[in-house]
Amino acid sequence: MQAETRQMRIVDPILMEMDQEAETTRRLFNVIPEDKLSWRPHPKAMSLGELAMHIATIPGAIAELGKDDVFEMTEIPRPEEATSREQILKAFAESLEHGKAIVGGTSDAGALTDWKLTKNGETLMSFPRVAFWRTIMLNHNYHHRGQLSTYLRELDVALPSIYGPSADFNPFE
Repeated sequence: MQAETRQMRIVDPILMEMDQEAETTRRLFNVIPEDKLSWRPHPKAMSLGELAMHIATIPGAIAELGKDDVFEMTEIPRPEEATSREQILKAFAESLEHGKAIVGGTSDAGALTDWKLTKNGETLMSFPRVAFWRTIMLNHNYHHRGQLSTYLRELDVALPSIYGPSADFNPFE
């Protein structure tokens, strides 16, 4: 009996990475001190609660932005400030599910279609939709997740492993 082979779609690696990285993100969310959600390292910086909610909502929000071929930017809203870890985890679960549904429902042709961000009709960026998801949904998320780990370190929170041992936890021991 011959094994059935399934053709990999262009979006499949994005979906796999979303699942894999979600575990790391949850580990960071799980150590957020609820009594420090309004703390910020600098007056211009987001608060811990705002940053966590921003990270939590990125998958769904960015996937949603990528549904149409053109997104006209009006303003960048400031994230709401979380009031609990449960709120962050719930928002993340919903956002991840929504983002994966959009990405997973995209055909190869749709993934390769050019996507544009415009402001006042002027193109600010343009690349294939899959590159938008890679750059803004995934890489942008990792950037902010790095900020979150720095916030947590400043608050003297023991950091879980992200891509290997942290100063506080070694998954290889």
